[in-house]
Amino acid sequence: MALVVGVGYGDDGGMSKQITVGYDGSPSSSEAVAWAAGEAAARGSRLRIVTCYAIPVMGDAAYWPTGDVYALLLDGAEKSVSAMRAIVAEQHPGLEIVTDASAGPATSVLLHDVEPEDLVVVGASSHEGASAFWLGSTPRQVVRQSPCPVVVVRGAASRGRPDRVVVAVDGSPSSDLALRWAADEADLHGVQLVVLHAWEYPYLPVDAGSAQGHDITKIDAACLLDRATEAARERCAADVIDVLVEDTPVSALLETVRDGDLVVVGSRGRGAVRAGLFGSTVNSVLEQSAVPVVVVRGTPAD
Repeated sequence: MALVVGVGYGDDGGMSKQITVGYDGSPSSSEAVAWAAGEAAARGSRLRIVTCYAIPVMGDAAYWPTGDVYALLLDGAEKSVSAMRAIVAEQHPGLEIVTDASAGPATSVLLHDVEPEDLVVVGASSHEGASAFWLGSTPRQVVRQSPCPVVVVRGAASRGRPDRVVVAVDGSPSSDLALRWAADEADLHGVQLVVLHAWEYPYLPVDAGSAQGHDITKIDAACLLDRATEAARERCAADVIDVLVEDTPVSALLETVRDGDLVVVGSRGRGAVRAGLFGSTVNSVLEQSAVPVVVVRGTPAD
């Protein structure tokens, strides 16, 4: 799995100075590096490419390698990350790039000194189906522990400038943070922003006796979406459209997005992805989406 730690927009629209990319030589990590390099170039940020190597353990007891073994591991890691640096430098002339090879848990290394305004990007597994995202322990830990937005990058189609930014809203504080992040990202790339709200009538089936309640629920949903769309238009100069869907949040998102999109959702607090629209929905979207997904995390007080 590849991971990227880097820049993002704060509430004031400012950006941090660096994107740190984790690289392990796998195809998924190469895709994550490509995505991060394109984002760094668009933001004028420094790109830091990091690789982590594991200390081998053998037999029934821990095997402590000799100095020569450490040297070989370090040398291999440095050569690998230097080769990736050369590829990125050729594709993005003028981009400031630094590299680092380090032993230690990838999550700890990549989240070290990360600020809430930064961005963490995780390269998704090449596996298909429900296990695709959660297969790797490092991406799972980064999503749970990161104090800043997390991006899951999947496939070559996710490279470069997105065609659209699609953000899901539900009126919560986490939703508001996601909306602001998405609006800034749409402005950065000069692309359309799609503001999506999915709603469900809790009493089914809808018959003549409950039709009025169904209509009121729809009106409330439309008002919520109108407020979010207006807030997005006040924040950014990008073209903003709204989409109201009567469906589950997961189905609505997956039906709305198309190849080339960037999806943005919100999630409350750190430590665990909680229930609600931006709880189980986050897990399901990450598992099933074929395009990059940004999880914008709120504070524990949200």
